[in-house]
Amino acid sequence: MFRNYLITALRTLTRQRSTTLLNIAGLTLGITCSLILFLLVRHISSFDKFHSKIDRIYRVVTESEGSNGRFYTSGIPSVLPDAFRNDFPEAEQVTFVSYRSGVMISIPQRSGESRKFNEDRGVTFAEPTFFDVFDRKILVGNASKGLDEPNEAIISKSLAQKYFGREDAVGEILKYDTLEYKVTAVMEDAPSNTDLPFNLMLSYVTIKANQEKNGWNSIWSDEQCYILLQDKEQASSIMSRMPAFVEKYLGKENYSKQTFNLQPVSQMHFDDRYSTLSYNTVPKEMLLALSIVALFLLVTACINFINLSTAEAIKRSKEVGIRKSLGSTRGQLVTQFLGETTLITAFSMIVSLSLAQLALSFINVFLETNLTMDFSSDVSLWAFIIVVTVVVSLLSGLYPSFVVSGFRPAVALKNLVNSRSSSGYNLRRGLVVLQFVISQFFIFGTIVLISQMKYLQTKELGFRQDAIIILPVPESGAKGSSINTKSKTLRNEISRINGVQGVSLSSTPPSSGSVSGTGFIFEGEDASARKNTQVKQVDGSYIDLYNLQLIAGTGLEDRDTISGFVVNEQLVKVSGLENPADIVGKKITVWGRTLPVLGVVKNFHTVSLETEIQPTLLMNRVNGYETLSLVVNPSDYQATIEKVKSKWEEMYPDHIFSYEFLDEHIREFYEGEQRMSVLFTVFTSIAIFIGCLGLFGLATFMVNQKTKEVGVRKVLGASVESILVLFSKEYVKLITIAFVIASPFGWYLMNRWLEQFAYKITIGPSTFVIGFAVTLAIAIFTVGYRSMKAAIANPVKSLKCE
Repeated sequence: MFRNYLITALRTLTRQRSTTLLNIAGLTLGITCSLILFLLVRHISSFDKFHSKIDRIYRVVTESEGSNGRFYTSGIPSVLPDAFRNDFPEAEQVTFVSYRSGVMISIPQRSGESRKFNEDRGVTFAEPTFFDVFDRKILVGNASKGLDEPNEAIISKSLAQKYFGREDAVGEILKYDTLEYKVTAVMEDAPSNTDLPFNLMLSYVTIKANQEKNGWNSIWSDEQCYILLQDKEQASSIMSRMPAFVEKYLGKENYSKQTFNLQPVSQMHFDDRYSTLSYNTVPKEMLLALSIVALFLLVTACINFINLSTAEAIKRSKEVGIRKSLGSTRGQLVTQFLGETTLITAFSMIVSLSLAQLALSFINVFLETNLTMDFSSDVSLWAFIIVVTVVVSLLSGLYPSFVVSGFRPAVALKNLVNSRSSSGYNLRRGLVVLQFVISQFFIFGTIVLISQMKYLQTKELGFRQDAIIILPVPESGAKGSSINTKSKTLRNEISRINGVQGVSLSSTPPSSGSVSGTGFIFEGEDASARKNTQVKQVDGSYIDLYNLQLIAGTGLEDRDTISGFVVNEQLVKVSGLENPADIVGKKITVWGRTLPVLGVVKNFHTVSLETEIQPTLLMNRVNGYETLSLVVNPSDYQATIEKVKSKWEEMYPDHIFSYEFLDEHIREFYEGEQRMSVLFTVFTSIAIFIGCLGLFGLATFMVNQKTKEVGVRKVLGASVESILVLFSKEYVKLITIAFVIASPFGWYLMNRWLEQFAYKITIGPSTFVIGFAVTLAIAIFTVGYRSMKAAIANPVKSLKCE
């Protein structure tokens, strides 16, 4: 019996080559995309889930009152871990990390020269308790003793090979900043699915005294505290005692209403209120969206299959009639037709696995991930393959098989079954509507994504961006007159280079992912009225170089220490003043120093456009200069950069020269959104293409059904245009219905997505008009191509054929 079914199925599929190929193409694309999205969602969902104690590990995070509502940060005061150990004994372990991104490591050589390496993943100062909290396999050495003394280092296997040419690098020396560290252990490389991507760990005790000198008044987002509880139920007990803990160490005043919360480490990758040390968070809504996209693509492919199969059912009516007359039961016919569907789905799955494997080589580079398919041990992958094959086979084949097997033998043998009389006709119309609801939603979403990205990239930020290059200033923030003046000497030397049109020293450019913040007290107010502000430490050329618009008072003089402040309009506003000129001459207190406001600049964006403009204060402070910005002549910037490099290397011979264009630096704010818009565009195109395959197949079927009708109409004088309208009007009607259904859903969901941005586009009627027009044009082109062939065919041949 099975052999008979198999042979019949293969013969039928071979005979119906066009329909079979269309079905395979649609299913293959749908399954391939859903498989890739499955791997992506699984990868994102797995962040840090591999730690054996994950359900008991929490991160201590900070929450306070900001100028625009509550302010959230993953950073904590560096003195908090010791206080937490003392006040909350139920914490089995407490560990603290202080992270530095984008650092240079040098390896001393016997020749006297050092080998230098830029490490984008940075360096982490950590306590030895880190290995008691998190799972990180030590390959060589002892983790518990590896970071308990000053100037000790634990490095990953890949860095051991990179630095020293072998895995066993215990006892070797590496240099970071001005200090040398001895390698005490080698650990496995950090996996790709972790927010603790540490491959180079240095003993925190080395810098502990310096880091903790600011006490409870300093918070940096890259200094984080993790705790391991004896029982996860103890988290609520700790939170109930947290107000007393805060009052004990921050005082009763606590004007910013600062407090500390516990965040489960299993959830930190999905909470975009707080940053992570991988600088990457993905809201759970995004995972849901990706899962829905995968489901929609599968449904679209299944709709194609159902439409084409029910349409083709009419051609098989005589076959069904004969089989039933010879004694076949409906169950046997359902089994046969469902078997054909399963064959097509299985073949599509095999092709999809090959396509997905090929696509991953490009997607991993584009998304900077490490998605893989391991058929030997990946149980969830096999579960996906089996479930999708079974479900798609049932979704695609069950209804068509019931339609075909339900033909009455007498009607089928007399060839009285037609497109409209078959029970699949209205279903096909409904499925076409559903397919275009999905396609139009994708199109609306893509238009909004692209429009928002264009808006983010072109919006005026309030400062100059073009032709500005950013250089790092090594050894910044260190004490000592020789180091403090070195950066100014470099600035002066570079300013003399032909092609350099301006130079400035600062802590950061106007817009940066690194933000320094503090509180300020306005003249005439007491400490209870303290407000928050961002701080940028700049020299006297900063305002002119970046074309910040001065609207009141004067700029800053080029001094080494703070002599006054320049503030933005937002700081004027939160100070309770309306006219910017009114704040000039007033005194404000920052970092314990009370100095006058010298001038006011127009608001400019200091971070991404996801956040509203914050109060910002500019001041001189040579110890805070970490960046050198220069304006270069674009016509000969390569030669200019070479001269700048020469000067820079003379000043910092122990460091590696690097630079970045400011506009590229700003574009990095939206890398995640940019990648998502590209992915969404690709999947939208695939969804539309799958829909076009189905439309083309249905149009072909309709043309075949109406061959005689078209011939008669042409003989009676019908024009080509009227025949095209005959074939197209049905689909135009269905697409219009789909548009009416898809529009409100598209508007609501895309507005929800835009809510994450403080500055965003408005979704207007043009978005929906364009979406409808694109869908209509694609559908008419798809149907029109096949319809045109029928419309221009010789009617004599059509009638003769019939």
